[in-house]
This record gives sequence, C-alpha cells and structure tokens, in this order.
Amino acid sequence: MNFFKLLLTHTLYMCLELFRQPMYLVSTILFPSMFFWFFGIPNAKEPGSIAILSASFACFGVLSVVLFQFGVGISQDKESSWYFYLRSLPSRKGVILGSRVLAGILFSMLAICGVFATALIFADLKISDIEWLRLFALLFCGAIPFALLGICLGLSVNSQAILPVANLVYLPLSFAGGLWMPPNILPTAIQKISEYLPTRMYGEIIWASVLKREVENRYVYGLISYGVLFLLLAFFLSKKEEEKSFR
Repeated sequence: MNFFKLLLTHTLYMCLELFRQPMYLVSTILFPSMFFWFFGIPNAKEPGSIAILSASFACFGVLSVVLFQFGVGISQDKESSWYFYLRSLPSRKGVILGSRVLAGILFSMLAICGVFATALIFADLKISDIEWLRLFALLFCGAIPFALLGICLGLSVNSQAILPVANLVYLPLSFAGGLWMPPNILPTAIQKISEYLPTRMYGEIIWASVLKREVENRYVYGLISYGVLFLLLAFFLSKKEEEKSFR
C-alpha cells in the first residue's frame, strides 16, 4: 500500500473513531458556536462587528480542535497498546501524525462552518463582505503554532491530566487573546499581557483579513516565532518520548 492510500485509510478510521465520541464532537464543534451565540452575538452592536466576532469565534473553534486533537489525542494514544502496535508496523514515517493533521482539518472546518452558520441564522452576517478563500487559508496557517503546542502538551502530560491541562491552556488563552470579546474592553491588566499572546496575534491576523486591511508584521513574525519555539520543543519531547518508549 502506497503512502497516500495508507494515509487516507488511517485518516478515515481516525475520523470514524472521533465521530463515535459525542463529548469530543460537542466540545470541539458545538461549543464554539454556543459561546458565539451567548457572548458574541449580544455584543455585535456596531455595523460590521458581527463579521469580526464571527472570525474571532472561528479562531476559537480552530483552537479548540487543534489543542484537543493533538494534545488530548496524542496523550491518550501514547499510553495505549494500539499506539505501540502502530509504531511497530513497517509503515512510512508521518502516517500517524499526517492522519491526525487531516482529521484536524476536517473537524476545524466543521467548527468554522458551525460558527458562520450561527452568524447567518441569528445575526446579519453578509457573506459578500468576507474574502472566504483568504480567511480560510489564514485560519489554517495561523493554527499551526497551536497544533505544535498541542503536540507538546500531548507528549509531556499523561492521559489522566491532559483534559484539565488542555482546558487551562485553551480557555485563558482564548479569553486573554481577545477571541471572546474585543481586546479593548478586556481588564487593563489583561490588555497589557494580551499583546504578547499567540492567540492575540492569531486574532489580529484574522481580523485584518475580515476588515480587508494590511496585517501588521509584528503579529505575523510573533506567531511565526511561537511556531518555531513550539516546533523545537515538540521535536525535543518527541525524541525524549521515543527513547523512553522504544529504548
């Protein structure tokens, strides 16, 4: 079986496994739409603000998928006998992680579509106001550092502790990054911290896309810097985990 066929087969079964977990579906697909309905739509008082808030909660949705898909998924997998069996097979490197990436893209799409469907049903979102192709490209590219963060969490935290740890990372980062409400109405102390958070940088890039304005370079370079940092940490933790499990 060639690499791509093996990758698609593994992705299919991973997606089937995830679709059979109701709590995963609720937490990654429905929660962003529910949070948007509760906190976003009531704050959309200015013309055009619904598009910005929709983009914010789309970021929140993608963030929830990648952190739980990579963080929780990897943490639970690395302690299962099935994981060791897969690692022992003579398959090409990258199949397991690649299938997780493809599954993450699928579930991120579902989360994003849920948020924008909520905006279309309960608010006055104008589809023509958004450059959809650019928005989706930025949403997925901007999520890479958070996927790497999820890998770091999955490799460093055991399966019993990963859920609360993931939530402790995911919820405060989302709030302080301005994904739930505009950064200028956050508490003053949090506003000072917000500028340096990857979620704020992610949000600024997406907001600029929705508003059709140029993205400030500092946010792009800042998010790339976080990505490089998490990549190096993920590589180090992966080597450490491999030595521990397969020495």
